[in-house]
Amino acid sequence: MRTLTIIDAAGDLVGKDPGLDPELYQEMYRNMVLARELDRRMLALQRQGRIGTYAMLEGQEAVQIGSALALEENDFVFPSYREHGVQITRGLPMEVLLAYWKGLPNSGWDIDKYRTGIVTVPIASQLPHAVGYSYMTKLRGENTVTAVYFGDGATSETDFHAGMNFAGVWKTPTVFICANNLYAISVPYDKQTASETIAQKAQAYGFEGLRVDGMDPIAVYLATKLAARRAREGKGPTLIEAMTYRYGAHATADDATLYRTREEEDSWKKKDAIERLRRFLENRGEWDERVGEKVAQEVAESVTAAITSIEAEPLPKRDNSIRHGFARIPAHVVDQLHAMERSHGEEPTKFSNDEIWQIGHDQLPDGPTESWNMAESINAALGQAMAANDEVIILGQDVGLSGGVFRITEGLQSTYGEDRVVDTPLNESGIVGTAIGMALAGARPVAEIQFDGFVYPAFDQIVSHLGRFRFRTRGTSSVPVVVRWPNGAGIGAHEHHCDSPEAYFVHAPGLVVVCPSTPIDAKGLLAAALEGDDPVIFLEPKVLYRAGREEVPVEHYTLPIGRAKVRQEGTDLTLVTYGGMVPVSLKAAAESEASIEMIDLRTLFPWDRETVLESVAKTGRLLLVQEPQGSAGVAAEVSAVVAEEALYDLQAPIVRVTGFDMPWPQFAIEKHALIDVDRVKAGIDQILGS
Repeated sequence: MRTLTIIDAAGDLVGKDPGLDPELYQEMYRNMVLARELDRRMLALQRQGRIGTYAMLEGQEAVQIGSALALEENDFVFPSYREHGVQITRGLPMEVLLAYWKGLPNSGWDIDKYRTGIVTVPIASQLPHAVGYSYMTKLRGENTVTAVYFGDGATSETDFHAGMNFAGVWKTPTVFICANNLYAISVPYDKQTASETIAQKAQAYGFEGLRVDGMDPIAVYLATKLAARRAREGKGPTLIEAMTYRYGAHATADDATLYRTREEEDSWKKKDAIERLRRFLENRGEWDERVGEKVAQEVAESVTAAITSIEAEPLPKRDNSIRHGFARIPAHVVDQLHAMERSHGEEPTKFSNDEIWQIGHDQLPDGPTESWNMAESINAALGQAMAANDEVIILGQDVGLSGGVFRITEGLQSTYGEDRVVDTPLNESGIVGTAIGMALAGARPVAEIQFDGFVYPAFDQIVSHLGRFRFRTRGTSSVPVVVRWPNGAGIGAHEHHCDSPEAYFVHAPGLVVVCPSTPIDAKGLLAAALEGDDPVIFLEPKVLYRAGREEVPVEHYTLPIGRAKVRQEGTDLTLVTYGGMVPVSLKAAAESEASIEMIDLRTLFPWDRETVLESVAKTGRLLLVQEPQGSAGVAAEVSAVVAEEALYDLQAPIVRVTGFDMPWPQFAIEKHALIDVDRVKAGIDQILGS
C-alpha cells in the first residue's frame, strides 16, 4: 500500500504542490512547537512530582496537529491518552489539561464546549463511542464528522473490531486515526499483527484505508481533509494509518531502552516533523526564525502560569469525592461521607434536598387499563417513550424485524423505522459502546442484550464508561443509557442463557440497577429509567415475561426508582426478595402459618433501606431470598446493612436462601438448583425456629 508523503525529511516537495494557504503552514508549525514544548514541560513537572504519571507525545506532533487542523469547529474528537496536541489545538485550556494530569477533578472539561472527549484509559474502548456519536449526527442530518484517535496496539482490541465493523455497516461519518508508532509499550508491530499495514484492515469492514507519512504534517492534514470530506458527502468512514514514532518512552513509568536501540531512535529523529516543516518553509522563503523561539517562550510562560494557578488553589474538599456520580447522590452515600468526615474530626457536609436522591411513592394514573403480561408492559413502555421522544433509540441483536428472542420489541421497528430500532452486528461491547456514544450526542439509547450470560463481553463498556462518565466529567455529560436483558433461570436453557449477573453491576459505581416482578412495575420503572439522567441496568426476569397478567394503566406513568414494594404485610418475619423469586416467595408465605411481611426490592441499587429497616424493627426477623449464588450478592448486602443498623431489633439470626456458589447446572438438572417454594418454606421454618 502506498504511503502518502508531501514533503520529505529535507523539506522538499514530493510531487505536486498542494497549494495550501501559507498561513496554514505557519499555524501548523506554531502548534507543533507548542505541543512539543508543552510535552517537555509536562515531563519536567512529572519528574518534579508535580503531576502524575504522564504519556509523552514528542515525535507524534505531525499526526496530532495535521489532523486536528483539518477538522472543522463543530466536528467532535474522541482521544486516547496521548492526544494533548489535538486537545490544545481544539481549544482546550492549558489549565484544564494540566488539572487532569495533576489528578484533579475534571470540573472544566466540558466535552460539548470544547468538542473533545476526555482522556480514555481502556485501550480502544472509545472507538464504539465515536461511531455511536456519529450515528446520531448522521441521523439528524448534521454536518459533523467524528474523529477518533488510537495507537497501533489498540488494533488488537475487541473494541477496534466493534468500532470498525459498526461504522462500516452503518456508514457513519467517522474518521479513525491510528498513530502507528511501531510499539504497544514494548511489544513491536510484528508481534501485534500479521497485517502488512493497519490501513488495509479497513477493507475487511467495507471502507477505505489510507497510509500516510506520520512525520509529514501536510500529508496528515490532506489525508484527514479527504476523509472528512468523504464523510460529509455520505461516503462513510475512513481509516488513516499514520506512520510515526514516539521519541520518548510510552509513559513516565516506562523505560524504552529495554526494547529500542539508540540507532533506531536516531534514525526516526532525522525525520522530525518540526524540522521538516521548517525546512519546507525555508525553501519557500516563508521562514521566520523568531517564530519558534517566540512560541517556545509563550508555551513555557503559559504552562508555568497554569501550573502555578492550579497549585495555588486548595484541593477540593472531601465531599467532592461523592459528587457527580449520579444525577442526585443516594442518601446512603451521604451517610458514608459523613462517617468518613466524623472519623477525621470534620464537620459533616450539608446537602440540599435538590442534591440528594429523593424517593417518591407509587402513584398510578386514573383511566383505562388493559390486561397485560410483563412482556407487553415493557413493549408498551418502550413504544410510549419512542412516540414522545425522537431521540429514544433501541439497538441490539434481532430487536428489529423479529422483535428479539422474547418478542419484547415486536412491532416497534415497523412503527418507528430501522434507524430508531436498529438490528446491530452481533457484538455486545459494540452495542453498549455505540449506545454510550449516542447518549453523549444527546440521545436516549436502549441497548438490549439478548441473554443475561451474553452481557460479559460488554462488561468493560458498562463498568469502565457507562457507570463512570458522569463522574469523570463532573456532571457535565450525562449518559442516560438503559441496558436491558432477560435475567435469571427457570426456562430450561443452555449455559449462559440462565445467568443472574446483577451483583457485578450493583457493585460497579455509577449504575442504577432495577429488577421488576410485575407488569405494572415493569412499565412504570422502565418509563422512569427512560426519563432519568442516570444509566440504568434493567433486568427482566424471563420466567415472568408471560407468567401472568394484571390490569396495567394504558397511559404513560412512572414509578419511583429506589422504592421497594411491600407485597404483603406481616408481623412475624420480614422476607426480602426481588425479580423471579417474588411469586415463589409469595406462595411460600401463603402456605406458612406465620404472619410474613414480604418486601420486593424492585431496585437493587440504590435499594430501599428505609422500608427494609422499618419492617425488621417491626418483625424482628429477616429472611432473604435470591436466585443467584450467595457470596457477595444482593442478599449479602442487605443482610450486612441490617446487621449494622438494626442488630438489636433482631430476635434471631438472619437467614439467606440463595443459589449455589457454582455455575448454573445444565437444563436437564436445573431443578436441582432452582429455589422453589419448599426451599423458601424451609428458610421460613429455620428462622422461626431459631
